[in-house]
Amino acid sequence: MSSLHTGIPLAHPSLSRLKQLVDGHAVSERSRIGMHKDGALIVYSGRSYLLHPMQTVRAQQFLRADDPHTVPGKSRALRLGDLAARLRVSDSAPRQAALYAPFAAKDIVEQGLGRNLVREQRGKPLLPVIVRDDRTREQLQNLKDAKQQDLSAKSRLFSDSVDQLRRQYQLSEAQARQLIGPETFDKARKDAGILARQADVLRKMEILSNRDGAELGKLVPDRDKLYIIGHGGSGMDILAADAAVTQGRATAADVAAQLAAGGLSTDFRDIRVTACHSADSRDPLSFRPVDLSRAAKPVYGRKTGWLGLFGQRAVLSQPFAQTLSDALRKQGFHQPEVSGYHGAGVTYSAAGHHARRLPGGSAQADVRAADVRRVFTPARSSSRR
Repeated sequence: MSSLHTGIPLAHPSLSRLKQLVDGHAVSERSRIGMHKDGALIVYSGRSYLLHPMQTVRAQQFLRADDPHTVPGKSRALRLGDLAARLRVSDSAPRQAALYAPFAAKDIVEQGLGRNLVREQRGKPLLPVIVRDDRTREQLQNLKDAKQQDLSAKSRLFSDSVDQLRRQYQLSEAQARQLIGPETFDKARKDAGILARQADVLRKMEILSNRDGAELGKLVPDRDKLYIIGHGGSGMDILAADAAVTQGRATAADVAAQLAAGGLSTDFRDIRVTACHSADSRDPLSFRPVDLSRAAKPVYGRKTGWLGLFGQRAVLSQPFAQTLSDALRKQGFHQPEVSGYHGAGVTYSAAGHHARRLPGGSAQADVRAADVRRVFTPARSSSRR
């Protein structure tokens, strides 16, 4: 085991290690927990163990919920079994995933809905949208509520109109269908059903505040996934609130700083950016492997030395996923693996899976997003000789 401070061993974030700690010192009156002045938590149980940073966030949440007056430096009796349960470090626990939005915007609601419609169709649990604080949560919740009300109202227009027609002329449903026209009637009913389903999925989609690391701190490295949502473009170091990439901007450095400050473990690895062209430095000409490989390569400028003949070549642009991976390394993340996707994202995919599209392409040429995903790790250098 590694150690922190004065040789105190670090409790490894695995259920088996924590079970050994708990089972080896199960006498509750000898089990105490306290906070260091730097915020780290120490479990006193015969020997002292500093908790892993990932565990620290959840242990602090446990203490605050159990005793809101807990302060740094205070030790108190605590059953380690209860703490172990709240840390949720089980290696056998099912894999979790979540969406993360760097800001609140109408299109963030749309993108969250689009991803969760696919999951609902496939019988998977819906993904919550995590935002950095209570204020952003309130903003996004208001936008979500407005969108849900709009969808619900639109979904009722057809049935309300048919009911009014039937009452006015005392028609059966079959007669009303013939009067309106079977094809028009059936299409309108189908469209109303789609809107009602969207409203229902949106109603169930949670918006969660990450105040004090409440949500990002729950994600377990080497097990869970985090999707970053927003708009983007080829070679752009930007996530935006609109498709024109002009509003609500956040750079890769901004996103990395939010994740680091928000309590995401520095051991966390699986981060995926769903924005358009998040794996592209330039728009791909096709979805053929050779064109995707070319689109993913950085765009370099001239060499910086004498007459442009010597020195390093600066990176002019690169995929957002690469820029984010580099930014996460600068924030202290050990082995971030940031996935980007080639092509433009399709918010509402009718294919039953997440899809990507070429610029100017049609839905018939869409491909499965998983087939054009590319993983980026931190570059050794931001320049090239």
